[in-house]
Amino acid sequence: VPAEVLGEDFAGTVVCDGWTAYPAFSSNLQRCWAHILREAEEAAEKQPEGEPIYQALRQLFVALQARLESDPSSRERADLQRVARRELESLIERSVPDGPVATLLGKIEGCLDHWLTFVGEPAVSPTNNAAENALREPVVLRKIIGTLRNDRGMFVHETVLSLLATWRQQGRNPYEELRRAVSNNELISRAHAVPAVETPG
Repeated sequence: VPAEVLGEDFAGTVVCDGWTAYPAFSSNLQRCWAHILREAEEAAEKQPEGEPIYQALRQLFVALQARLESDPSSRERADLQRVARRELESLIERSVPDGPVATLLGKIEGCLDHWLTFVGEPAVSPTNNAAENALREPVVLRKIIGTLRNDRGMFVHETVLSLLATWRQQGRNPYEELRRAVSNNELISRAHAVPAVETPG
């Protein structure tokens, strides 16, 4: 799916959760801090050993965010990245009994190279909240209309909503852009025609 959506030659950074398809697709990742902080909080509720780890993670994230607000230089970002990595490594080295906290530390260790990409790259977000917020509207719409039950419906739905979201991000008027695209027959080229609906039998 990532290759289909982003293309085989995608060279950007993927801000993502822990889905195993992402590392298989690209080594340019930023793991989502919102996800890991939520998991750390849940682990702390289940095991007392998790509370100091959760607090340390949260304090590290807040400190990094505050430091990055001053727009540090590339060298300062690299230094900050090294210091933060050492702090994560010190968390990983803690001895904890088997359970949710050990699982949490295993996740942090397994993606150690991908937690701090945002520190070194100013354009990269530390969370995938923007992507999840962008998906909320289509998901709600799909639940309301309840008609996305064939390839044609899915194709039209994802194409139109992708266009609307892109135009918004570009500061354009989605309504005017959609009117222009429809009136000029620009929505779908002949090479990317809407797939035919397969009829049963």
